[in-house]
Amino acid sequence: MSSTSLNKNRLSVNSPDAPKSHYRLVVMGAAGVGKTAIVSQFLYDQFVSEYKETIEELHRGEYYMNGAHLTLDILDTSGSHTFPAMRKLAIDTGDAFVLVYSVEDESTFQEVTTLREQILEERGESDVPIVIVANKTDVGGDCRTILPETAESLVCLDWGNGYVEASAKDNINIVGIFKEILRQSKVRYELSPAVRRRRQSMPSSSKKWFKLSKRRTQSANT
Repeated sequence: MSSTSLNKNRLSVNSPDAPKSHYRLVVMGAAGVGKTAIVSQFLYDQFVSEYKETIEELHRGEYYMNGAHLTLDILDTSGSHTFPAMRKLAIDTGDAFVLVYSVEDESTFQEVTTLREQILEERGESDVPIVIVANKTDVGGDCRTILPETAESLVCLDWGNGYVEASAKDNINIVGIFKEILRQSKVRYELSPAVRRRRQSMPSSSKKWFKLSKRRTQSANT
């Protein structure tokens, strides 16, 4: 199987002693905050400019370096409240959570607050790895409805969670999101252009699509 080399900003893993080698990261947030765009930039170096409502999509990234191996299952969830059972299952099966809001919409930060409370309640523990992402920072300071200092203070000091400012559109600090969630999950990593990875998209809503996608991926790698 051939592999894809990563650029110097990409995430690699160097942790043969990590307590777990397979993590499920759940990306949650209100509709339209850029969850899918963040996942797409991180895994495929692509920005999805056209908004399309996501029901649920599962992506997988496999990272190798010096014999170390980490599999990341990244679940991109719906921003709609019409799928409460799927949301509950995502919370129950996730190892760590990325909660995304838009810096130009204060209501999306309230949604993050609600999601965080739901995660802690469902899991029954307070030390769940959670990173809050302020997305769309490319809009500029005049369009922001929440000051970064206010959000960071609340998230880091009051909640004890990670906080990252990012722009999926401009590919700013996208890798930093996943570095922070892995740090909270106690997975060691380093940045290196030498790492190799195999990526696969697995939308859970369509087994037929997955089979076609898998065949295309295998064809492209041969």
